Parts: sequence; C-alpha cells; structure tokens
Amino acid sequence: MVGALIGLGIPEHEAKYYESELHAGRTIVTVQADGRYDEAWAILQRYGAYNRETAATTTATGAARSEAGQTVKVHEEQLHATKQPVETGEVRVRKDVHTEQQTLQVPVTREEVVIERRPASGQASASDIRPGEEVRIPVKEEKVHVEKEAVVKEEVNVGKRKVQDTEHVSGTVRKEEVKVEEKGDVDVRHGATDTRKGP
Repeated sequence: MVGALIGLGIPEHEAKYYESELHAGRTIVTVQADGRYDEAWAILQRYGAYNRETAATTTATGAARSEAGQTVKVHEEQLHATKQPVETGEVRVRKDVHTEQQTLQVPVTREEVVIERRPASGQASASDIRPGEEVRIPVKEEKVHVEKEAVVKEEVNVGKRKVQDTEHVSGTVRKEEVKVEEKGDVDVRHGATDTRKGP
C-alpha cells in the first residue's frame, strides 16, 4: 500500500498514515482530478471523507461528525533518543625489555695429575743418570660457553568487542488536554455518554 501511494506522488509519512487507516477497516479513495481538485475534494467532504490534515473525529460508536463540526487537534511531545559513538579512551599495548640474571648448572669434566711413588726393587739399572730429565703430561678440562637464543614465550591477541548496556534517559515533555466549558443550557455529548444539563 505504501509503495503504491508513493508511486502516486504522496510523501512516505502520509502514505503510512493512509495504510494504517486501511488496516483499521476504512476505505481509501483516490481521484484523478485533472485540474478540478477543489471540486473533487468538496464532493468527497460532502459524504464524510477526510484526509491526513482533516482527520475525522468520530466517536467510538461510529457516529460521523456533523457538517458544521470542527476538528480540534490535540498534541503532545514525545522523547526520541539517538545514539552516537564517541571515543572515551584508548588502550595501548607495547613491549618492554627487562634484564634478569639466570644461572645454569652445567657439569664439566677436568683432568688431574695423580702421582704415585713406591719403592723400587733395588736392582741394578742399565740406564745412566741424566740430569734434567722430565716427563710432560697434558692436563685438560672442559670450558663452558654461554649462548643466548630468543624464543616465543606467549602470544597476546588484542581486539575489541561490543558490550550492550542500557542507559536511562529522561526529559520533560508537554502535552495538550481538551477542556470543555459549558455555559447556559447546552447539551454536550462526550463520546458515547450523553451529558445533559437542564432546569
């Protein structure tokens, strides 16, 4: 319904109004006036038609307004909240380098020279006595070399997620109320209730 009315050149907000009237059980009438708009509108009004600007004020009993009746529009203000993303801060993730002392216990092997002296048999020797004779025995030991290697200790994933909160907003709004003042001997009908004043 809305799409069809918009296709006829009716603004969207008016088209939605007429669609709601149709869903309420009322009849939608469109007229191709060809330059005779005022005449066509007068004929429609004569038989109780109305548009968005002159909406009918019939009672709950379905009684139509009289031709001499007037429409009083009652307004009220409504609150509408809009949301806008704003930057409240930022989080910086960086790496710092700290130095600490580590100690490793590495088992190493070294050689020691063992000298054992024991008495000889005392037998005659064919060797001559040579002064300065010496024996060289190389002594070895293991040395530890320390090397450093960078390894991955942990991974840190940085991201954002949306968290749904509810904020309560309030404001002061105004609305209109209809006040009926009666003076003299008049009959006033309020909806389906007949309030009659007399002597």
